[in-house]
Amino acid sequence: MQKQLIEGDRLFFIAENLAKDFSSFPDIKQEEQPVPGLLSKHDIEQLNDKLSALDIDAYIESVVAPAEAQGREPAPAIIRQLGKVVEEDSLGPFYQAVLLMDFPGGEKRPVGFIAQDRSSEKGSWMPQHHLRAASFAEYCSARAIPLVSFMDTPGADAGEEANANNQAHSISRLIAEMSNVDVPTVGVIYGVGYSGGAIPLAASNLILCLRDGVFSTIQPAGLANIARRLNLSWQECAKYVGLSAPELHAQGNIDAIVDYSPNDPPQQIEKLRSALVGSIVNIENLTKDFVAENPYILDHYKQSLLRYLKPSSQLQAMENSASLTLTRNPTEYVNVFGIAYRYLRYLQVRKRIKATSVQQYGRLASQEIPSGELHIRADRERRQTFLYWLQDPDKVVYDEALSKSWRNYTDKRQAMNDERGRIAQMIFGEPKENYELARHNILSTVGAFLYNRWKKEAAGNLESLKSYLEKHEDTRHILQITDVKSPREFLVVAANNASLQSLLQERFSYEGKKLLVEQSVAGLSDTFVAKQLTAELNMLITGPRLVEGGEGSNVKANRSYLVALSEGMIAALASGGEPIAIADMTILDVLLNDELRQDFIKECENLLLFDAFYDEAIGRLETIAHEAQTDQVLSLGSAEKLIDGAVSAAGLMLKISVSDPVEQAALKNQLFDWYQRILKMPKGSEFFRTVEEWKKLSFAHLADALFVIVTYFFSTLFNSYVVAERDGKNYQGRITPRNIGRRKDFWNRLDMAYNDLQMQGVLRKVKANNKFGYQDIIDRYFDQWENRYDDLLSSDPCSFPGFRLSIENALNNDLPPCGVVTGIGTLKETSEGAIANPRVGVVISNVQFQAGAFDMASAEKVCRLLVECAEQSLPVVCFISSGGMQTKEGAGALFSMAAVNDRITRFVRDHDLPVIIFGYGDCTGGAQASFVTHPLVQTYYFSGTSMPFAGQIVVSSNLPLKSILSNYLSATPGSMQGLVKHPFYSELEDNLAEVDADIPHPKDSVEDVIAGILSGGLEEQRPIVVAQRPVFTDEELIRPTRKVLIHARGCTAAKLIRIAQQQNVDVVLVQSDPDMESMAVDQLRPQDTVVCIGGNTPDESYLNAMSVLNVAENEGVDSLHPGIGFLSENSGFAELVRSRGINFIGPPVSSMETMGNKSNAINTALRLKVPVVPGSHGIMTNVERAAEVALDIGYPILIKAVHGGGGKGIQVVEGAQEFEQLFHRVGLEARSAFGNGDVYLEKYVTSLRHIEAQLLRDTHGNTRVLGIRDCSVQRDKQKVIEESGSTMLPEDLLATVLRSTADIADEVGYVGAGTVEFIYDLRSNAVYFMEMNTRLQVEHPVTEWTSGVNIVAEQFRIASGESIADLKIADNGYSIEARVTAERLVVQANGDVVFRPHPGQIDECVFPEEDGVEIIATVGPGKFVSPYYDSMVAQLVVHAESRDAAADKLIDYLSRVVITGICTNIPLLRMILADETFRKGIYDTNYLPEMLQRIDIEALISDIESNSGSKGENIDSNAVRIDGTDELKVLAPATAIFYSAPSPSEPEYVAVGQKIGLTETLCQLEAMKIFNPLTLKDFNLDGEVYDPSRSYQVTRVNISNGQQVNVGDLLFVVKPV
Repeated sequence: MQKQLIEGDRLFFIAENLAKDFSSFPDIKQEEQPVPGLLSKHDIEQLNDKLSALDIDAYIESVVAPAEAQGREPAPAIIRQLGKVVEEDSLGPFYQAVLLMDFPGGEKRPVGFIAQDRSSEKGSWMPQHHLRAASFAEYCSARAIPLVSFMDTPGADAGEEANANNQAHSISRLIAEMSNVDVPTVGVIYGVGYSGGAIPLAASNLILCLRDGVFSTIQPAGLANIARRLNLSWQECAKYVGLSAPELHAQGNIDAIVDYSPNDPPQQIEKLRSALVGSIVNIENLTKDFVAENPYILDHYKQSLLRYLKPSSQLQAMENSASLTLTRNPTEYVNVFGIAYRYLRYLQVRKRIKATSVQQYGRLASQEIPSGELHIRADRERRQTFLYWLQDPDKVVYDEALSKSWRNYTDKRQAMNDERGRIAQMIFGEPKENYELARHNILSTVGAFLYNRWKKEAAGNLESLKSYLEKHEDTRHILQITDVKSPREFLVVAANNASLQSLLQERFSYEGKKLLVEQSVAGLSDTFVAKQLTAELNMLITGPRLVEGGEGSNVKANRSYLVALSEGMIAALASGGEPIAIADMTILDVLLNDELRQDFIKECENLLLFDAFYDEAIGRLETIAHEAQTDQVLSLGSAEKLIDGAVSAAGLMLKISVSDPVEQAALKNQLFDWYQRILKMPKGSEFFRTVEEWKKLSFAHLADALFVIVTYFFSTLFNSYVVAERDGKNYQGRITPRNIGRRKDFWNRLDMAYNDLQMQGVLRKVKANNKFGYQDIIDRYFDQWENRYDDLLSSDPCSFPGFRLSIENALNNDLPPCGVVTGIGTLKETSEGAIANPRVGVVISNVQFQAGAFDMASAEKVCRLLVECAEQSLPVVCFISSGGMQTKEGAGALFSMAAVNDRITRFVRDHDLPVIIFGYGDCTGGAQASFVTHPLVQTYYFSGTSMPFAGQIVVSSNLPLKSILSNYLSATPGSMQGLVKHPFYSELEDNLAEVDADIPHPKDSVEDVIAGILSGGLEEQRPIVVAQRPVFTDEELIRPTRKVLIHARGCTAAKLIRIAQQQNVDVVLVQSDPDMESMAVDQLRPQDTVVCIGGNTPDESYLNAMSVLNVAENEGVDSLHPGIGFLSENSGFAELVRSRGINFIGPPVSSMETMGNKSNAINTALRLKVPVVPGSHGIMTNVERAAEVALDIGYPILIKAVHGGGGKGIQVVEGAQEFEQLFHRVGLEARSAFGNGDVYLEKYVTSLRHIEAQLLRDTHGNTRVLGIRDCSVQRDKQKVIEESGSTMLPEDLLATVLRSTADIADEVGYVGAGTVEFIYDLRSNAVYFMEMNTRLQVEHPVTEWTSGVNIVAEQFRIASGESIADLKIADNGYSIEARVTAERLVVQANGDVVFRPHPGQIDECVFPEEDGVEIIATVGPGKFVSPYYDSMVAQLVVHAESRDAAADKLIDYLSRVVITGICTNIPLLRMILADETFRKGIYDTNYLPEMLQRIDIEALISDIESNSGSKGENIDSNAVRIDGTDELKVLAPATAIFYSAPSPSEPEYVAVGQKIGLTETLCQLEAMKIFNPLTLKDFNLDGEVYDPSRSYQVTRVNISNGQQVNVGDLLFVVKPV
């Protein structure tokens, strides 16, 4: 490449010098405001003075709380008030708009707005949102519209989905686009501007901040995670880096502060409007002056224009491959001012980057790192949490298990003192033995309750409780809330009592001191004041001695002192001794019981041991992952190793000596004793499921699926191990979890989790055994190395604790104190020979300093290197491993991302030079999201690189390796140019493949890539080598069926299991959580297996193809029967099953794809001259053309979704006037329901019979049509009655149906059982092909009875390769099937009759056995009909000589069927079968709706209700009543986070003593970022739990704000008033 140093490119070369003195507000140093609406310098200095005087808690309340407040107005609502909205659009948290705004001189100009909308996902963007923003920025640029960005985000989404879909790349793309637009841009920090979510919008000509906005590289809590070794709390971190607008201004990270907050009065918005307009005008004027004063910008523009007109081949290749928006036409080509806007924007960004040099750096004397207060805060919060509970402990009557256990204990204790005869002892048992059982039960019940009540605070609270029980006399001195007689009066006394006031000011926490300020207390509820004041006083009482002297312990002396000072406002300690009524008894009373107290001390030790053991067991999951994954077992040896290791570690954690085997055995026995006692509790195993719900929040990085295994271990395997060790029984280690919960795709996710555990172990081991640094990379790839800018280092702008010492240590050890090393070197020769033009610029991460964090010195080094390389026309090669931006530098570090990103854009586009980047190690955060994934860079990753947008250390959720590991992501389009072999870990690919044989692996080396790019220019994405599974032929898959996985539920599963067992085929049945107790499971033999796939709904369970496939592979089946529905007609699933060497009992994929697509199916029928319904006979995409076709067909017509089915995706259109609207609606609904919006048109046949033909076809080409069925008795397009013949279909049309069915099967090469459906048009006396169902049908037994062919058995025979050439087909009598459904009839207010599902518990269930009747049922006595699936509970099929005989037989049989507990449609079925119209057989598919219009519907409803045996199902208030009181419980309806107030600064929704109605909000429950208000009315949906005519008084709020609650947790106690 020839060097072409062009004078016009001086802009690029001199930018580094210009940036140092540049300002878009050149007069900012003056006292006057540079533009209206902004704070002056003097105002800002005053605010900074005030902030510096605040302590840390006051700083957080003043700075962070307002910006993060939940009630803060979302940015779009404010934007709409700034001008006239011309256009706007949104997508979740993304918002864009164009407004007409008033500019000076009366001019109205359009201004574009981009905003993060905190009302959706808290303003956190996904990749699609960044790309939408980039597109809108380009839109505004092309139309010369100035652009304003409102930043209000906690950060870009860093979860699994975001990472798997190139989140870092989308951020980098947006930064590049925002840097590249050629219009004025203004960034506004509106609320919270955190992390990489904010920086793309901060790449602006000017950055403004609202008065109460905050801006930082990372959320403070995330920074505390990074700095945790410094013992810093997140509050300290926030103050150190400086988040507030005044601090940001002083640091030079923003240009001005807008004197506005969304909390201001509405008229104040004029200040924001003036600031924005003034800023745009200011930028334009400055740009105009800059162009006038710097004529070389015109030279630059000329060269830019020449590159556009005559691009080099390299530039053309780059533009063709880049995702960055480039000007495509002359009309939109940038003018000279656009060039200037871009250039001045870079100068503004670049000036914010502050580095220093070794020469300027002042060396420090040896010093210690400042002591943080994290441990102090944590200890104070732990103590306060416990005291909150201690001062207001739970009442025993609030929990049913506690109440029963305590009553049982007191009864059995009393019985110990009673005389009991021998006969009474035989009946009731020995009193002492009963007492011991009751004592054990109360210990276990109370301990388990407290452990799960306290959740993540359990360990700390148990330690405190143990201490307080050991000093139980002290515990009685701790204040209860009622001990402070009048909290507000107490505060008045304190204000007038100098000694008391002084003590409280000195010892209260920050929140406590606020109580001492009258104005602060005025808006707070009495309940809150009482609770907070009592807690603060208890902190004093339990703290150091308040005064010298006094009697007794510190606690006793402190309470006495406070009682004396409080002038009677604190009650003296009561003498006690009086019996406590059960209604008033608290758990604390139970704990302090003289007979139980010592036992509870031991129980605290047991629970602490279990807690540590649980955590240690989780930490050792990697050791069992391989065995659990491959064999689905935990062997005895592995269990012993896991348990012994976890017990030992738990002992060390609790400082319990386990130095010799005797001590370890004693600790194990202590754990085993407690464990077996817990299991003996009522519903003891539920304890571990409850623990799982909150423990997984403490181990958020662990895959959720693994917690199912953890719970199974504790509830089942651990018990088997203990029993084996103690009783000598056989250990059962098979892993077969049940009640998996609502975990979508569980088995596949579990397989991924097992893989991740093992693969992370491989990566850790490899990295630990073979560390390499920047010098190793230099030595491997470069000769003639010349360092560049090695004197640059961070200026430590925030004086962050410990950071400067890290710099000192690096200097002392001759390490570069900077995140990167830069230089110029000559590429070494490869085995292929020398590389042309081998000199290159080089950037290498310095992982030995701050994990390669990209600091501002790094940015300056890269920017300066790019200038030098441009001057010498050298390509740049980078090796980047970085934890992200250097967060300890504060907000300024964010601009490193924007500066480097922009310089790379200009380097590549203006100088036709490539930048090649190799990511390795941990390549995350800002480096990854700014320049590693830059759209113009050639990006490659080493094998084994972790490449998430944000590292796991700051992401509080599990990130599966498939979403972050370079090998897996190499298969994601747009993620990289390619994957390369790891140059330092030669065995890595083999090690990874041992865990996952399918993991993609590379074939290129670093040398191959560099040589290819430098010699051949830009290339397309390099190929990735993926390990190939064996390809199975049909001959290999078609084999005798020995073991089949049945993928079905309900009646279908019952039928398939029965036939498989008759064929001597072993069964593996998959069932969801609700179906694990189904009748189908009861059918299984000892050699059969049931596997729970979890979830409730089909989407959570049966539709998870990969989980089903995992089970099939794990269980070693040779075949899979897909059942009916779910995935049975999914060709992709069939192909996937067969690709794993498992025979799919169904047709070939090609047949499914042809006949599963309605349009293809119709074309196939037309080709065979099979009659079809008049219609479009193809997909219609253009609404105008579709309307023309509709007119040709003639109205009414049907619009049908190509992939619809089951009565869905169909719309009747009566006339042309409504066609367009309905056409669009069906397309949208189809896209939502089926993932495909293609539709076609069809004549709407208004009077028809539904006819279907049953076929079988084998692998030898033999086709047999077994007969037809008439399914015309329907409602809502769902079949109710099916018959083996049709009463109206003429013989000639019957022949057409049978012939057409065979022709279609032969044409598509069908194999197996299938059904071809036809419409018999009564008015036209014609049959039309409708569709083919490439699966078994529900109603297939009807044909089995008349044909004498066992269709399911033939499916197994055909799948085994057998022939049906000699199959005998009979024509025997008549058969009718009735579908029994769990439904009730309801008459709506408008008179319409509707069917409502009626799930519930079956009480009595009788299906008489008799000849000629087939029962396929999924209900039985005690079974539960789930609300998650269809309502069919039984198929009843009869066979007789004639239709009338069959109908009579079915009527008679139905009259003897008994199903109580739920309503069914049996009375309706009997009515249909006896109906005269049905008996005559002259009707169409409108028969059933018409029948319902003419019968006595009330009589039918009464019959259905009486047949159900229902005695009323509504839950009344007794279900939540508290014994011995008139109080009622309010229980958590779901697992969620409990919020007692809309925001921390707003009052609580309800308080103790407050009267409420049924519609008033009690709290907010947050689950998965969705907030739901809870009211008493919500509990009355299925019955009257709370009387709507009454008001209620809140007597207890049982949960603290922000605490997690599980289903059934007590939230409130209320009583009617």
